[in-house]
Amino acid sequence: DYLQEHYAIKTQQNYLRSMRYLEAQGVDLDTRTSFKEWAIRKKNKGTKDRTINMYLRAYNAYLDFRHLPRYKPYKTYDSVRRDRASVDDYYALIEACRGYTAQRDRLMVEVLFKGGLRYAEMIALSLEDITEEKIVVQAGKNQKYREVPVFPSVYEAYRKYLPFRKALIEKSNRNTLALFVNQYGEPVTQDGGRNAVYRIAKRAGIEFSPHRARRFYGRYLWEQGIKTELIQRVMGHEKIDTTLA
Repeated sequence: DYLQEHYAIKTQQNYLRSMRYLEAQGVDLDTRTSFKEWAIRKKNKGTKDRTINMYLRAYNAYLDFRHLPRYKPYKTYDSVRRDRASVDDYYALIEACRGYTAQRDRLMVEVLFKGGLRYAEMIALSLEDITEEKIVVQAGKNQKYREVPVFPSVYEAYRKYLPFRKALIEKSNRNTLALFVNQYGEPVTQDGGRNAVYRIAKRAGIEFSPHRARRFYGRYLWEQGIKTELIQRVMGHEKIDTTLA
């Protein structure tokens, strides 16, 4: 109940999976030092900092539930916060959108960089969620609705993608309102979309994750002089501290 109230569905699943893993590893969840000892053992065995931090986030959520102090990342850990993408990354990814699904892939890149959507929000877009004025996020994090202004290049990519999408739907004789579809005319799945994004990044020769594009978008708005409160609303942040970070 606590997770459902405070986190998106995907985060709930990830945190529960992480907690079950920690229990299987012999961590006493109600003893803070037990987690610390486990983390140190994993670090000594060569486990990557990013992996340890993944479990740290889940455990900190449990500590919040118990009203106990959170653990701060250890000095030997990588920062949980990821860096942001650059303008050069954007152009490299756009250039790497080639082949049969080029129009669809380009729209994905545009939405991530110039809409600032979370990956799951992008995949969940329906056909009518993009207009010439806005992107409508029907169910963002914590199932919250919001509207995001549309950059001209986003709408242009959307407009060019529509004929390709229509052909796939008609060819497969399937009917779906999902914006992003695969070669069979079916909605792109979470894994399928993620594979497409990382395939584009590999072709571009860069390290990339959708969240890096989201951070790029937030930084861009800030550099344009947009008020922090408005950036918070557009990006769907629950707390202003997240926006400021």
